[in-house]
Amino acid sequence: MNKTTLIPANKLSDVEQQVVSLTNELEGLKEEFVQNEKLILIGRLSAGILHEIKNPLNFINNFTRMSIELAGELSETIIGVQDKMDSQYLADFTDTHTMLLASLNKILENAGRTQRIISSMLAQMHDNKEEVFEPVDINKLVDEFAKLAYQGMRGNDKDFNLKFKTDYDPSIGLITLEFQEMSRVIINLIDNACYALNEKKKTSQGDFSPEIQITTKKINDLIEIRIRDNGTGMPQNIIDKIFNPFYSTKPKGQGTGLGLSLTHNIITNIHKGKIEISSKENEYTEFKILLPLNPA
Repeated sequence: MNKTTLIPANKLSDVEQQVVSLTNELEGLKEEFVQNEKLILIGRLSAGILHEIKNPLNFINNFTRMSIELAGELSETIIGVQDKMDSQYLADFTDTHTMLLASLNKILENAGRTQRIISSMLAQMHDNKEEVFEPVDINKLVDEFAKLAYQGMRGNDKDFNLKFKTDYDPSIGLITLEFQEMSRVIINLIDNACYALNEKKKTSQGDFSPEIQITTKKINDLIEIRIRDNGTGMPQNIIDKIFNPFYSTKPKGQGTGLGLSLTHNIITNIHKGKIEISSKENEYTEFKILLPLNPA
């Protein structure tokens, strides 16, 4: 049986030491490559599973809506013959019909929430598309997508209004960004700001004026973006968890808890920047983004 004899490091020549060092480094790179390949495979598998889940989920949504319509038609039919029905049977039918509608609406609500979660998770999987960095007018991007997010909020609540206060630094010019991802960041942050403002307005006595302040500034080789609202604010224990996946301050069914997690990933991983939050309950919330001029 052959026995390998280890040569002390001090007995190796400089060239031999370099070979050993390069061999060890190569082994490390091979292990890292294998792990990355496994992660890519898992990501693709997860994306495939999520896409497959969407099909039966659409089926559930469609047939639940159809069942709600049929339950409505059944109710109209019963109304036409209720004078001929025993009062006890009619009462039992009414109770059962009410519970059935409540159950169907609950199914529809949770199926919709599941769809939003799947869509958000798919949005975080970037292995199926190449990130394209290009020169972007950051002031224009922020302004356009902030207003787009606001109009989206108004599409669900026509009574909601707010005032934008903007201060864009014209010296910034064009910076290299992934346009689609950065636009998603602005939409997510403005969506959250609008929600906080709307919630505060609902409980105010009429003297509350919803407002979002947006500023951009060039600081040496960094770009600073601040988005501040005078909404509900949040305590420190929520701030500590706000970027965690699936953590949401919104009521069940109204948020996926993935928007800010996605935002954090886009800023820190894709653009090599930083995102910070400061807030005070019932006074304000401010997000500060720092982006390098050349993140790629």
